[in-house]
Amino acid sequence: MLSTCSRNLLLLTKKKFLPNIIIHRHHRQIFTLPPSFSSEFRIPTHNSHKVCTPDDAVSLISANDTICISGFVGQGSPDLILKALADRHEREQRQLLQQEEYCDDQNDGYLKDLTVLFGGGPGDWDYRGLNYLARIPEFDSNTDDVAGKKMTKGRSMIKRAIGGHYGQVPLLGKLATSNEIEAWTLPMGSISRMIRAQATHSPGHITTVGLGTYVDPLSLGGAANELALASPLHRELVTRISIGSSDYLMYKALPIQVAIIRATTADASGNLTFEHESLLCDQRIMAKAAKNSGGVVLAQVKRICANGSLSSREVGVPGVLVDCVCVVDESEHDIYHPMSYTRRNDPVLYGKIKQPVEDVPRMPLNERKIIARRASFGLKPGKVVNLGIGLPEGVASVAGEEEMLQYINLTTEPGVFGGLPAAGKDFGPATNADAIVEMNEMFDFYDGGGLDMCFLGAAQISPQGDVNVSRMSKEKLIGPGGFIDISQSTRNISFLCTFTAKGLGIEFDGDDGKITIVKEGMIKKFVNEVYEKTFSGEEAVRRGQKVYYVTERAVFRRTASHDVIELIEIAPGVDLKKDILDQMEFEPIISPKLKEMDKRIFRHKKMQIELFGSLKDRVTYHDGDHVIFIDLTGISLASEDEVKWLGRSLHLLLEPITKDRGPLNAIVNYDGFDIKTGLEQVFTDTLQKLGNRHYKSVKRFSFNAFRRAKVKSMARFENWDAKSLFAEWDEDNTRMLSPLQLREGVRETFGIRLKPAELDALCKDGVTLNNFTDIILEVMTKCE
Repeated sequence: MLSTCSRNLLLLTKKKFLPNIIIHRHHRQIFTLPPSFSSEFRIPTHNSHKVCTPDDAVSLISANDTICISGFVGQGSPDLILKALADRHEREQRQLLQQEEYCDDQNDGYLKDLTVLFGGGPGDWDYRGLNYLARIPEFDSNTDDVAGKKMTKGRSMIKRAIGGHYGQVPLLGKLATSNEIEAWTLPMGSISRMIRAQATHSPGHITTVGLGTYVDPLSLGGAANELALASPLHRELVTRISIGSSDYLMYKALPIQVAIIRATTADASGNLTFEHESLLCDQRIMAKAAKNSGGVVLAQVKRICANGSLSSREVGVPGVLVDCVCVVDESEHDIYHPMSYTRRNDPVLYGKIKQPVEDVPRMPLNERKIIARRASFGLKPGKVVNLGIGLPEGVASVAGEEEMLQYINLTTEPGVFGGLPAAGKDFGPATNADAIVEMNEMFDFYDGGGLDMCFLGAAQISPQGDVNVSRMSKEKLIGPGGFIDISQSTRNISFLCTFTAKGLGIEFDGDDGKITIVKEGMIKKFVNEVYEKTFSGEEAVRRGQKVYYVTERAVFRRTASHDVIELIEIAPGVDLKKDILDQMEFEPIISPKLKEMDKRIFRHKKMQIELFGSLKDRVTYHDGDHVIFIDLTGISLASEDEVKWLGRSLHLLLEPITKDRGPLNAIVNYDGFDIKTGLEQVFTDTLQKLGNRHYKSVKRFSFNAFRRAKVKSMARFENWDAKSLFAEWDEDNTRMLSPLQLREGVRETFGIRLKPAELDALCKDGVTLNNFTDIILEVMTKCE
């Protein structure tokens, strides 16, 4: 492996910046010639100039290097450098095949045994992106001067691949499934933080993400083939560790010799900006990880500017981290530097401008829209939501059609907050996004509990509620992407899929709100055992998550009450036995409260979802303290009539209480509340009038402070009865609360959200009526 110094000298020699230094390519020996320009020992001084050709840049890559590549799905691939690397490999393989006798030991100095580390796996589902590196050169013995040789096919430059998603890089996936390289599929968020850990020389990324899934070392440890299972690296890549009383996984930080990244603009010193990039795909942490590993950073840009002309505020990767800058000629932007593989340039997606979105395209009434409509019932104003690729993308369309989009916060895992996420092969960026952050930062937010709900796809579902999306067969490798990070860190999860696949035919009565299954699909989704466990139902119960499985004809849930998923809703017009039970490989629990899915889901017209509900549901009176809690979250008043409506409605709700007991103390949540400019005085007068008639005192808070104030009042022991509360939460009458029942009870009654580790600690000895009071009091201390 070349040192950083040797790599830089090699590049400079090729560029003729240091003509008195020769580096022998294969032996890597440095010979210094006598200086010809002067007999003095004065060192010449020049400004740093890092612009070079792609061929010069990839000449710094050596056998056995670990290469990290930026990009996400179809966005932001550094194709000019990747193709140059593939072309160098093809030239070297031809040279080897032209030798009298081919010997692998003679391959020293040529590209071989590379480790490719990536998260989103940039590729075009064909030959570009990472597919360039997976290409194995083939030569025609009649035209390539290899006649009579035993080999007319080269070997792969790759020894191992560690990635989050292989779906768009089929050539790399084929090398893995054919067992030609070592291959692992790991959670994308964990790979992102593995790279960051290497930048700080930390041993790895420690997290609970992956526990109970195929990534867990108790299962496959993320290995995708036999070579990976037999590799010495496999024992170290993902390990189980214990901290305190909890188990974690550690994803090992790997030294990175080469980072290949992409930006928009560079100056000659290597400072990089990203103004035309739709995503920030961890370019900065990749550069830091490579630099702090003694490696090199190769950057591809579409334009160059003079030193000192870039605003320091806009520089995303400083020049000290960059070794080479490769500029794509303008005539080749469409080939090697489009914004994505489907769009040459879109200023809406990279946040330069915003476009009107009043006319969101409506989905036709089909099974995809039915599933999205049922899932959208879970949306709440102000909540932070992640939508997966595929069926879940329909939730955004339905939210737009139902005029809910402006009240929810949609996100995507590569770092986008707000807006309308792009769909299909454009997945990743969003139209009219509010903010774009680095991918590793978004996963920090996700893993820390920042998501309120997520909607994800599902290919297979087991009796225990396990879900597979990462691999359908030995021959078809996909990977989890961000699925595991998201599904294990979100409180409310909905998995979306059709009941069967491949040939499913459905007819709709769009007026009466019924469906008829005309033809079943050939593939069942509800199976006895998933091929690969990307989501664990048991782990979800342990974490206290609410999990739903939404299809076009039925809705299921996984709870601690049963070891098998429970059928809770059925579509109108569907036969329970023929259309549901006979299409499953196992028998689910059928809820005694089984109900019909809302008929609005199956009709042509809009559903008219009441996203904000009733004001009456937002007013809570606590008799013990004579305190009223008023939650105005997300309410926006745009006219004088609406201000008067609020005052009149609150008066009608408060009058019966104050008439009987006199003025009360009010605590009001104004988080996300807004009034139109010019209505301030009307609003103030309305509040003043309301306060004079009903309030003894009033306190105004944002959400977190509001919750603390509410809980502090309600938490007083004399104001709640332990026996009654326990019975209310113990829905299945087992006399012991499950972690899910405790979590939901505490959240709904007291507004406290327990973290998985906190829930584990509270439930370690079981929750019965005998210890219920002590546990609740322990919970209350979290709000002091």
